Amino acid sequence: MKNIFKVAIGALALTAATSSFAGQYPFPQNMKHPNGTTIEYANTDMIKSHYQKWKKAWYNSNNGWIYAPEGTGSTVSEAIAYGMLIAVYMDDQTMFDKVYGVWTSNGGNGGGMNWRIGDGGGSGSATDADVDAALALVMASKQWNKDSYLSDAKKIISWIGSNDINGGHVKPGNQWNDAFNPSYGTLANFELFKSVDASGPWANVLSTTASDLKACQNSSTGLVPDWCDWNSHKPTKTSASVAQTEDAGFFDDAARTPWRMAWAFYWYGNSDAKAFNKKVSDWLIPTTHTASGVNSGYYVDGTPELSTKRRFVSSTFSGGLGLATSSVDAADAKAYLGTVYKALSTLTSCETAQGCGEGVTGEKYYPATLNLLYLLLMTGNMPNLYNLTGFTAFTPDPSKAPSVNEIGGVQQAIKDSTVGLSGFWNWGAYHDKLNIGTKMVPDSGSSPLYRKDDGSIYAEASMEIGPEPDWSAEAAAAGTLKYPSAGIAMSFLSNDKKGVNFNTLGIKAVRVTMKCSGPIRMAILNEKTAQAGAEPGTFIKNSDDYKASTFDLTPEDYGFKGFTDPDAKFAGGILDWVDPNEAPEGSEIITAVTGLKWEVKDAKGGIGELSIKSVEFLDASGNVVDPVKITGITIKDQPIAIKAAAAPAAAKISVSGMTISAGTQDIAVFSLQGKKIVSGKASVTVPSKGIYLVRVNGKLSKVNVK
Repeated sequence: MKNIFKVAIGALALTAATSSFAGQYPFPQNMKHPNGTTIEYANTDMIKSHYQKWKKAWYNSNNGWIYAPEGTGSTVSEAIAYGMLIAVYMDDQTMFDKVYGVWTSNGGNGGGMNWRIGDGGGSGSATDADVDAALALVMASKQWNKDSYLSDAKKIISWIGSNDINGGHVKPGNQWNDAFNPSYGTLANFELFKSVDASGPWANVLSTTASDLKACQNSSTGLVPDWCDWNSHKPTKTSASVAQTEDAGFFDDAARTPWRMAWAFYWYGNSDAKAFNKKVSDWLIPTTHTASGVNSGYYVDGTPELSTKRRFVSSTFSGGLGLATSSVDAADAKAYLGTVYKALSTLTSCETAQGCGEGVTGEKYYPATLNLLYLLLMTGNMPNLYNLTGFTAFTPDPSKAPSVNEIGGVQQAIKDSTVGLSGFWNWGAYHDKLNIGTKMVPDSGSSPLYRKDDGSIYAEASMEIGPEPDWSAEAAAAGTLKYPSAGIAMSFLSNDKKGVNFNTLGIKAVRVTMKCSGPIRMAILNEKTAQAGAEPGTFIKNSDDYKASTFDLTPEDYGFKGFTDPDAKFAGGILDWVDPNEAPEGSEIITAVTGLKWEVKDAKGGIGELSIKSVEFLDASGNVVDPVKITGITIKDQPIAIKAAAAPAAAKISVSGMTISAGTQDIAVFSLQGKKIVSGKASVTVPSKGIYLVRVNGKLSKVNVK
């Protein structure tokens, strides 16, 4: 096991001078939290690189400023406190002392710093900065074994209790109290203060703040607004609202709240924080699928703010919201947290503060700073140095990261019309060969059909794609944009560009029985769609077990009623960047359907797996439409086919409700895949409607249970 106290001389190649001596807990600390899900496979060199880039852009070693909110003309107390936190955990005492010097020389000597200095400077404190600076000082006292840091922290903590707190409620700052800012409800900080300042009001602050947070949460989504009215607990706006031109909602301030709750649960197992994040997670996962599906702003009912300035992936929101899943002990939450790490690892700071966002690529001060704080916390590199009880050292293990896996069973030959799944034989796998991070099993151009030990056929794939490129007009014109892709597809006909008319066939829905993990999108292939992404589709809910889901194929706008994407610009499930002028309507598509596809979709790169057990097309009564009517091909190579010499005459088979009868004969019922469903004497009951193969006296008959 790695020695967490080992001195790592020269571990950080920083652009500015660092402390001559390493602290007691040099980066990376690699300590698993006592609670929640810690990412135990992180690349700490990546985090170090993010830090170096961030520090070069936003830290001024001459005056100790962290440039904020934008440009180089000012700094705010929030940024100073964040800089102190980052310096502690990156073990950079020289930077810490410089930044803390800005705090003490601008009203924060024993209390809260003036909230802004430089351009547009202002007086009075901001509570979020006050509590973070105090926590950073407590951690610094342990990191560098310096008692004066702890003494200073105690003074600030006492000052906060007298100036930023009102009857247990958290004020926005010492000079005003217009409304409650949920992201200032920092339960981890207050838990720490209760230990450091035993005579303070912190037990009451903890319980009161938890109640205020719960009252401000939307009952459906768990989202809170930037500012919450003290009386009604409804979203409101103040003079400090960042989104002044928008209605009150979950924007840049509120985005930090799930991270704050994750922090409290990671360190202390705080039950109120866990409950808060569980509500958020229950909405977040099925709505966004992955962290790169998170919009940069919502109203508290979950409606995304779709203005151009918010239609992008940002560390602020993907990390802030995504960290809610770290508090939830469920497979889909753990998988989602992996996408948070993936997204944050691909998002980095601008190289310079000057011009950031105006020709200089990368993230601005706020998302770039939160990116570091989020990464440090979720990877076990932001432990409670004041009390390490329950924290355990670990060595990051890349093998724990989600990865492409081999598939069990015997892979079938591509386009073998004698074998198929649910009567459909024309299956294929595809993925890009662009050397941009895509991996897949099975290989592109081969069949995704696998025969298992019991003779059943399943369609399966394990896929990873790299991040999509940043679009620009120049790159598009030059043809240098490379988009990743990986998936499997099923076509009805040998000519997979030729479609069939679902109206003529009476097809009204499709039922798919499958299990999957990751961001898997199912889409309708058709003759009419010319633009990738215009195929109507829907993301499939993750499940560890096989689940049957039915999708309504009633035409609706640019797709179908059952194929909807919550991030789509238009109803019907086309992707949001598709030009509707080039997308066919669902009424056109329904007459020319060529098949289905399933693919992994994640803008920042992701991993997905799927196993399809059956695909059934249904008529208006819910009966399964015989696949022979769709494909014109009968699959003959069923594993249960029997050639019986001098077999007795087949008994008459009858169906009543869900019961299949055959006189007094033995009877066995199989799915179209050849998997045995049920057997017995005289009569058996099947679990659902559909087309079955029934064996009586050694002969097979196809039976439709309606």
